[in-house]
Amino acid sequence: MESRVEAETSCFPHVEPEASSSVERSEAGSEEDVFGKLTVGQLVHPGEVGCRLRPQDGLGDLAEALAATGRTAMAVVDDQDGGSVVGMVTVNDVMRAYFEGTPPQTRLSEWLGSGEARAPARLLQRLVVPPCAPLVEVAEKMVSNALAGDCACHHTIVQGENGFLFGIVSSHDLVRALCHGEDWGRGQDAEIAAASLSVQDVMKTRNRIFTCPPSDTMKEVLKILLVTQQNSVLVVDQEGAHVFGLITPRDVVKAFADVVDIGLTVEDWMRDRTPSADRTIMSDSRLDDAAAIMTNRKVDHLVVLHPERREVVGIVSSLEILLCTRADAPLLRSMPLWEGPTVAEVLVKNQSLTWTCPKGSTFGEVADVLTRSARTSTVVQIGDEGFRCGLLTENDIVHAYVEGRKRSDVVESWMAGIEPPFLQVLPSTPLTEAASLMLSAAEPHHSCHHLVVKDAIGEWLGVFSALDIARALTNLSTELDIARTGMEETTVGMVMKLIEFLPRCEPTDTIRDALTVFDISGQNALVVEDDEKVHGLLTPRCAIEALAREVPQNCTVAAWVLDSRRSQEGPREVQINTTLGDAAGIMAMHALHHLLVVEEAGGPPVGVLSSLDLARGIVSINYHCPFMSLSWLRHFVGPSRLTLEAGGGEDKMKHKRPRGPVVGEADASSPSHHRQRLV
Repeated sequence: MESRVEAETSCFPHVEPEASSSVERSEAGSEEDVFGKLTVGQLVHPGEVGCRLRPQDGLGDLAEALAATGRTAMAVVDDQDGGSVVGMVTVNDVMRAYFEGTPPQTRLSEWLGSGEARAPARLLQRLVVPPCAPLVEVAEKMVSNALAGDCACHHTIVQGENGFLFGIVSSHDLVRALCHGEDWGRGQDAEIAAASLSVQDVMKTRNRIFTCPPSDTMKEVLKILLVTQQNSVLVVDQEGAHVFGLITPRDVVKAFADVVDIGLTVEDWMRDRTPSADRTIMSDSRLDDAAAIMTNRKVDHLVVLHPERREVVGIVSSLEILLCTRADAPLLRSMPLWEGPTVAEVLVKNQSLTWTCPKGSTFGEVADVLTRSARTSTVVQIGDEGFRCGLLTENDIVHAYVEGRKRSDVVESWMAGIEPPFLQVLPSTPLTEAASLMLSAAEPHHSCHHLVVKDAIGEWLGVFSALDIARALTNLSTELDIARTGMEETTVGMVMKLIEFLPRCEPTDTIRDALTVFDISGQNALVVEDDEKVHGLLTPRCAIEALAREVPQNCTVAAWVLDSRRSQEGPREVQINTTLGDAAGIMAMHALHHLLVVEEAGGPPVGVLSSLDLARGIVSINYHCPFMSLSWLRHFVGPSRLTLEAGGGEDKMKHKRPRGPVVGEADASSPSHHRQRLV
């Protein structure tokens, strides 16, 4: 590879730094500057910090350059555009590319434009600081970006007058300045202040550390790192008591540069790695000792040991040290939030599924539209003046059918009498928030499966349904987005409704009597069951089809629903160990809102999965509802006692991955209201 590691001496068009955060701080001038008023210009000199690559260089070039220089980020500079910086690439970009299976020869220009990069050109404004900026403001900027979670947070680009590029400052550089102030003439007082805290005062405690077994593959470790946005994972034995190593982004960069197979186990990969003893520190050590070890060994993470028992009590990183520089700095959230695509983006991909019925439409015409489109709602034009709309859903069709409405009855006159309510959202509403609204709007004996999407001036743009959540999950384009939802680690059995708690009807019941149960129960699925077995499900779609075909109300469930279902193609059931991702794919492909759940193929049903249950499964990412779709991560959180393995532990390293909760078991690490959802 032609070396493209160059000193940062180029110039580039000026990117205006964000306004100084000091103007926003209350009584900022009275607060102590733990960096002793040191500025970026005193810490960084042109050509001394950072490297650069060209847009035409590849991801493999980036990994090799980072591994060779020991740096964790580089600027991407376009010499053909006057030396302008078009982005910054970091060790986290290498991790993401490694996880996604992106080829090493992929050009950096392609990566920066892929939507997966952590610091593309559009985010540079949030990452630029001038040389005169105090280091305390740079630390605050890093913390702020870490809290936002949507861009690089361990680095800032230093830009001088006229766009002169000084270099890149990392959190590691700030830690060095914090704990070794004598290098910049900060004085003894600042040095004493830096030494007043010990490692145990700032470290991440063991109950917040993620772990993996040696039998995990590199891809499984990358998944934990990327989903949690944590930059370290401990490798532990089967009992979770012995620690064999620490994996950080620097290690991943070396693996990517060496073209290590992502399917290789951690155990095999670690055989040639640096022993963990080189990355340890005692909990009662001073912070400047930690900074010295990080600087000398070119690492950003240290395993923290108890000074007497040699137990692992935590991990300290350069970012943790920065978090202690401001007493009023908010704590980092324990898990990053994944919001998903907006409802507008989902509707754009499914434009053909949004239907509008003109004024004067009859129930028969509406039922025909819903039957053909496989939708569960339609927009109906109502009113004599202007363009007014109403929302007619499958549940409204159920009410109309039970009331005895005919195909020829006009919908508008019926809607004027009941005015069905609906929730409104803006097109910018994220997927998880839309799902959360559906769940929070649910009331006893009433569920919410639809949201009306309106713009700022109130114009109708479409209708977002619970099934659109399944469609959105199925259309996720990157492996990391899929991993962040937790849907590949969450099974149907974790979110389904137990069949014994669902309302029933018998095959001999009339359709009218059976559909009346929907109003009483507030459920959108009835189990059709007799003394012998469960025959299937009755859903509001049955009412739509019955109204469309003018099926008499006194027709029995067996004669209409069960017979008609036998002629329909597509699966009607899934096994209990099916992942939410696979279940969402079945629902989206066949436009099914409900699936029977069985323990094994051909076995009796044990539950029912609805599209709203999918919403419940993923919405927990925003913590608005009491269910954890990312509960699989709990099995990778460090146990109460961890002992560093000094060596000779190959036998202990050979074990299976910690198993997750199974059907019939409760997850002892989860709150009681979570355990109640495990079946």
